[in-house]
Amino acid sequence: MDFLFSNYPPMKTGNKTFAEAFYSLLPKTSKLDIAVGYVSADSLIELQKTIELNSNIRTLNLIIGMHYFDYFTKVQYDAAMHLNDFLAGNQMGGVRLVNAFRYHGKLYSYSNATGPFAGIVGSNNLSSIVDGGVRMYESSVLLNDEVSAKQINAFIRQLMQTSTRNIAELEIDTFNNENALLDGHEFVEKVAPQNLAKAINAKTDISFEIPIKPYEVSPQSNLNAFFGKGRESKNGLVKPRHWYEVELIVPKNVTSQPGYPQSQTDNAVFTVITDDGWSFKCKVSGDYSKNFRSEGDLKILGKWLKGRLENAGVLAVGNPVTADTLRRYGRNSFALTKTTIPGIWFLDFGVGQ
Repeated sequence: MDFLFSNYPPMKTGNKTFAEAFYSLLPKTSKLDIAVGYVSADSLIELQKTIELNSNIRTLNLIIGMHYFDYFTKVQYDAAMHLNDFLAGNQMGGVRLVNAFRYHGKLYSYSNATGPFAGIVGSNNLSSIVDGGVRMYESSVLLNDEVSAKQINAFIRQLMQTSTRNIAELEIDTFNNENALLDGHEFVEKVAPQNLAKAINAKTDISFEIPIKPYEVSPQSNLNAFFGKGRESKNGLVKPRHWYEVELIVPKNVTSQPGYPQSQTDNAVFTVITDDGWSFKCKVSGDYSKNFRSEGDLKILGKWLKGRLENAGVLAVGNPVTADTLRRYGRNSFALTKTTIPGIWFLDFGVGQ
């Protein structure tokens, strides 16, 4: 038995985190059964990509316990259906919703050819498989004795058989419209309306259009880093790039313009306020200051950009950002504008009404 903790400073324990334990068990797993209360869209697509990249995992059963009653966002539902279609199409399992009562437990069961060999019980919902994000301290227990592993697996099986239905069999047509990916995210703040207005009124003429290269031009970078080669661990597990991880390479004809932030200077890291009211730090780096990314967590900028495309209904989780995606959104670049407020720049990815 091992205790698993989030280990956020100052509460660092030396124990493994949930994510470390979750992924460390996968190379020995042929069947993975999960029953959780809540899911996030990025954790669903990361789970699916992990299954695709690691052929030893031949079965996945995912039970979602709360969204039938508390509703999905449209993006979460589409990601869950995408995963269910993949599993059903490959005869590998499915995604099921608890519809008999609210199920708020968090159980993870790992099996090999001889049966269940380990399980995790605790407070971690599926979003915990994703590194970074909301700074919430979680605690769980890894049980790797045969008796406990079988008990966890038996409960999940009973739950699945008595109290769930496949997501495709249920009529889901009511959604949670609050889809704020950055809400509560570490290193991100929500800007008060008066401060957003102040930033807008402080914009200067020093402004740059940062192009977004579509999949046809840059298949495995920019907003499509998810489709690049996964990262292989020492234990043989291949982990996908995160869905919201972005690598923006800004052309030299933009970075060489007067006033553009420059790497190796005091203005390499700066605070941005976005047109939809978020604030976080960004950074430029590399030759000619060509790399543009969010500071502290590469996924912040990705959640801001790709989240806007998802909420507009032009990008489904798991699909590449193509030229057609950007055409339907109405914009293939975002604006970076200096303000008269020291250290503050304005980011605009809005489209006309």
